[in-house]
Amino acid sequence: MLTANYHTHTKRCGHATGEDEDYVLEALGAGYHDLGFSDHVMLPGFSEPFVRGDYSQFQDYVDSINALKLKYHDRLTIYLGMEAESFPCYYPYYKELITNGVIDYLILGNHSAMNEEHKIYSKFSHISSPSQLYLYKDLAIQAISTGLFSIFAHPDYFMSSIEDFDSDCKKISKEIIQACIAYDVPLEINIGGIRNGKKQIGNASRWVYPTDDFFSLASKMKAKCIFGQDAHAPDQLDNETAIFQAVQFAKRHHLNVIDVLDKIKQH
Repeated sequence: MLTANYHTHTKRCGHATGEDEDYVLEALGAGYHDLGFSDHVMLPGFSEPFVRGDYSQFQDYVDSINALKLKYHDRLTIYLGMEAESFPCYYPYYKELITNGVIDYLILGNHSAMNEEHKIYSKFSHISSPSQLYLYKDLAIQAISTGLFSIFAHPDYFMSSIEDFDSDCKKISKEIIQACIAYDVPLEINIGGIRNGKKQIGNASRWVYPTDDFFSLASKMKAKCIFGQDAHAPDQLDNETAIFQAVQFAKRHHLNVIDVLDKIKQH
């Protein structure tokens, strides 16, 4: 049984369901003592329907989670976070949110690349060239080195469409893991990827993530890891089958798993 989760979405992102309080009630029923909401960050001046909520929803998100913090303060520790991309043009905005105490933490979700004109020019779920792979690595390490992020969500997301963990994959993985160790950012064992079942990727049938090759390296390098539900519906917080498989995955790779974030990073 897990007692904490810091990767929880809300319906505002356009691809999740349930009311905010439903997640809280599910977490209580499952015996959690820490619940972190981390919906996809709403960005001023940028719209990405069905991926993240419009910026007009930001204050409602903040107000709702803060109200739940107060309502359930004696039963559950609730944190207000965001899952944010490695978009350098938005780093000042991220820093402002953290520094001013608007949110408690950020987790890194490195799904795509954005240029200075706020245009998405690369999506990492379908990497088709070494240059794109190295861009994923560069942006991930840049984000980690800002010190703004408390967890790296699905760090092996780049393997979403790659069949073979070749020398380039191994090289960028080592560099990413080393950066996470240096900045004390746990690597997330993403239970959502397990919950979604195995997919056919080339000749291989496997979870899109977490992947054996990446986390075998994480184990050898003794990196910190943490479970993340990546919940998009309340009942996903207590999916016993997926949780069991995630725990077995961690045991099989002898991962250095931490149960809770000892300290939500404040800046």
